Amino acid sequence: MVDAGVVGPNPEQFEEFARLLLDAVTSRNYALLAALVVVVLVYLLRKFGGRFVPVFNTDRGGAVLVLGVSLAGAVANALAAGAPFSLALMLTALQVALTAAGGFTIIKRILFGSAAIARAELAGALAAGQVAEKAAAIAVLEQLDSRGGK
Repeated sequence: MVDAGVVGPNPEQFEEFARLLLDAVTSRNYALLAALVVVVLVYLLRKFGGRFVPVFNTDRGGAVLVLGVSLAGAVANALAAGAPFSLALMLTALQVALTAAGGFTIIKRILFGSAAIARAELAGALAAGQVAEKAAAIAVLEQLDSRGGK
């Protein structure tokens, strides 16, 4: 399942994604290239791995997957650069992974999951509907009042 409300690079929008990837390679923007590789890996794992690991198709599973891939990438990058493995490295990698994965969204989806998010969206829609109904009722009453005064 791919989230239709995703903001940012989306491998399903192939032309735009390919342009971003090509720009990252030609401009030697390795940070963007790494981020796009994470997007592709997570996309592929969710799209095809979800058949074998159904939790990948949930919001929480997708969030944990993004966090895990980002964390693994940050650790691998630091180790490849010659940094020794340590607690400080893991904390820095976690900070990078949270930032790369959109910390707030990831934490929101891990802690609250899609059910709470859906309930909050439904409550907001209901509240908006009630406000719209009241506004419409007021408009009707104002129209009736203005006709009655003529």
